[in-house]
Amino acid sequence: MVFHAIAIWLLVASVPLWVYRWVVYVGLNARERAIFRRLVTSRAESAFRFGARMFGFLVVLASAVMLLVYTLRYLKQGSIEIGVFKQTVRGRLYSGMDPVDQALNSYHYEQSLPIAVLTTCLLLSVAFTLVAAALRDISILGRLRRKLKKLQTRLGTEMPT
Repeated sequence: MVFHAIAIWLLVASVPLWVYRWVVYVGLNARERAIFRRLVTSRAESAFRFGARMFGFLVVLASAVMLLVYTLRYLKQGSIEIGVFKQTVRGRLYSGMDPVDQALNSYHYEQSLPIAVLTTCLLLSVAFTLVAAALRDISILGRLRRKLKKLQTRLGTEMPT
């Protein structure tokens, strides 16, 4: 449940970050946009690759934790029973809207535990990738504007567009 809440808050946080990134990007002239695109493609890792790496890391981490828990359960009880997610995790994240809660129940909480863990890892990796990519782009845009402003003041002229 904690991971679901973190993913939801990251998704909520990504919306204003992407809006701000878009506003700053639109404020650039054509030359600055070309420089920004070149910087992002040449220096930064693609968001898809970063998300795939994040997803792989989360799956490996979740698998290791599940393996540890089920190994300890087997040593204690002598059996391994992989049940439904709602039997294992008692706490749930409710939105307060009935259609959304019903969809969460049927598509997530009533799935088998490994499938529910994979969907949670996918949601976390997508949410974190959205936030990280927006923050990276905002940082690059800020540094680009500062460097171009410094260059303009050093040359004493305005840069042509």
